[in-house]
Amino acid sequence: MTRGRQGDGTRGTLERLTGAVRELTAADGARGGGLDRWSVEDWHAVLLDLPLDERAYADRFQVSREREIELLWAWWTTRDAAAVPPRTAGFLGYYLLTLVAMHCSDRIRFHGDAPWALTVAGRPAGQVSGALVADPDVRRALAALHDPGDGRAGATSGAAAEWAALDLTSLRFHRHGTTSIILTGRVAKPSQGRTATFALKCVIHPYLTIPAIVDATRGYHAEHGQPHADRPSPAVPVWASHDSWILMDLVRGRTLGEHLAHRAAEQPAPPAREINRPVDTPALRDLGGALLTALADLERHDQQHDDLTPSNIIVQEEQPGQVRLRFVDLGVNHLHARSIAGQGQGEGVFAAPEVRRDGVGHPLADLYSLGALLIAIAGIPHNPDGTVPDQFYVVSVGLARLLEDLTDADPGRRLLVTPVDPAKPRFEQIGRVFADEVAILEQDGRERPRTTLQRLRDLSPGAGTVARQRRKLQVRTRQVRDATSAAHLRQARRLQRWAWLFAVLIWSGTALVITWWSRDLGLSWQAKWFEMADEVFGRSGAGLVLLDDVRAPDYPIPDPWGNLPVRLVTLTFALVCARLYLNVFAELSTVWALPRDRRHRLRAVTAEVGLRSLAVLPPLYVVLPTLVERDWWPLFTFVGHVTFAVVVQACLWFAWATNARARAAGLTSVPRGEIATLGRLAAWQPTVAVYLVPIIGIGTLLSLGLVQDVLVYASFVSLINLGIFYPKSAGTDAPYIRAGMNRAALAAERLEHLERRGV
Repeated sequence: MTRGRQGDGTRGTLERLTGAVRELTAADGARGGGLDRWSVEDWHAVLLDLPLDERAYADRFQVSREREIELLWAWWTTRDAAAVPPRTAGFLGYYLLTLVAMHCSDRIRFHGDAPWALTVAGRPAGQVSGALVADPDVRRALAALHDPGDGRAGATSGAAAEWAALDLTSLRFHRHGTTSIILTGRVAKPSQGRTATFALKCVIHPYLTIPAIVDATRGYHAEHGQPHADRPSPAVPVWASHDSWILMDLVRGRTLGEHLAHRAAEQPAPPAREINRPVDTPALRDLGGALLTALADLERHDQQHDDLTPSNIIVQEEQPGQVRLRFVDLGVNHLHARSIAGQGQGEGVFAAPEVRRDGVGHPLADLYSLGALLIAIAGIPHNPDGTVPDQFYVVSVGLARLLEDLTDADPGRRLLVTPVDPAKPRFEQIGRVFADEVAILEQDGRERPRTTLQRLRDLSPGAGTVARQRRKLQVRTRQVRDATSAAHLRQARRLQRWAWLFAVLIWSGTALVITWWSRDLGLSWQAKWFEMADEVFGRSGAGLVLLDDVRAPDYPIPDPWGNLPVRLVTLTFALVCARLYLNVFAELSTVWALPRDRRHRLRAVTAEVGLRSLAVLPPLYVVLPTLVERDWWPLFTFVGHVTFAVVVQACLWFAWATNARARAAGLTSVPRGEIATLGRLAAWQPTVAVYLVPIIGIGTLLSLGLVQDVLVYASFVSLINLGIFYPKSAGTDAPYIRAGMNRAALAAERLEHLERRGV
């Protein structure tokens, strides 16, 4: 039962307390008249009557709570021990401890401050609270205010017995919670199978006026205790609970929030462009994997958390590279329902929308919290609107799909596309899907922080792309072989095969250009595979006989000056296409799930054909002028730009229509306003159109023989390739295009699954 207010008398009692505090902090020798005659119940009434938020406190007492803390702390640290009786000083110290805890609660809940970074009175809040709890008089006041054996409502024989076994003189401050302070201590007489140390979560008194908090605290042991000691759970064992406290094992380790903050401090400064912020793959592998393991264990115990936040997860580093996660504070944090509607603030971003809305648990709430935690573990800031951040669509469409499937605001749409059998434990299956995507991230490596030398190397069109695509293809092939339901894996493998094919084709074409250029310059080296080809087909003679046979009669080799235009254009075109496809288009697909509607299917298939054509046609545009007819390069320059423009338009056609459908269907994975990343792709249209005009005009004049300065035109085209398309379209724009297109493609997949459900 909640200790209720006592009418106008209680309000008068609180005013008497604040008046006495004014006298004490005025340093006029006052003894805080009358406080020494107050009973424990008087102090209960006063503490319960404290305003819950800072604004209400300031309105009532005409002083900010933070200023009150500063004045009271200054008095506490300089007080004359003989001026105020020890018992009164202890209760005043506990009153100050309560004000500090409430201030910290507000900062954590409404401002998103980290609990370990809070300050009061010009020093760390934990230091102030630690000094107060270390005072014997404050500990005695705390013990009196939380004693379950004093006849007040909420006491049980079990709670009273556990309380009586504690060595309350050993209490020390541990950390601040959102509605509590957490203390540590030792038991007076350790019992078998029980740790000698404990953690004591004491609810801040003003929150005891909220019946839901009191009921949840009192029933915590019955709800979340562990009757089967032989089946260890990731939830920290609970000894007992009372209406104002929970007693449990003390688990050493930092909270996940502290662990992530420490890890972030060791990382390099984030890049200038937020979309290029690297995903922390090692953290996802270690901490994300440990989180899913712990949730799977919790599920096997038929438990759910309902308040999975970084402060409720303890990280235990068992050995380098291996961690174990433990859960505390299971059950709904009822303050989430008292927060501002919409996206949560502070740790509220980890609470499922239905929990924030209704203030009760939900069987799918932990899925949402898992997705939000994985985003934080990856080192990526949360989006204010709750959508998955762009960085995940850049580095891994598979990981972005999983995060969308976990963090959908509608619980009925979670696990919509992830292959999870509802008849089997969920988190174990999710763990396997997650491990597959992390394995791909580990083979990629582009998202890792780069040194200056590595960033310079990344400017090259190769940058290990062939080897990277081969590694990723090998991993996907193994995953398809090992998986029981692998439609998304087979699709991902198909994309990797196309990427591998393109990498081989484009670098073969580039090798041809370089080889033919070396022949023009009189260099004698040549690749062994050319000689092998001649031997296989029984050709002999000077030069590269088999390939020279397809050369037009008016195409002389060597001819360094005459062949310079075709060499320049085809080489720069090959470099741009290599970087463009592997950086932008290789892992884009619009047919993760083919729509049944004909119009939507046409858009998806058209865009997909266009994307895959970019894996085959550009190498062809490079090889044909190089091998067959050098005067074809203006034609293929025009055809290449037109191909690119058509594919861009097909992709935009698909993405715009899909996003409109997604918004109409209420999908929360698509932002409601303009999608800036997709705008980058739309900006390519006028750019391509502008460059097509001179390409068409001058190319036509060259074909008609009306313009003779071919090298100037070839240099112009090459400068466009290397000066515009290579650094911008295939470079700085690449992550934006991947993010915008992948978000639309996954929205199309979710829409198709919804239609199959008949929603």
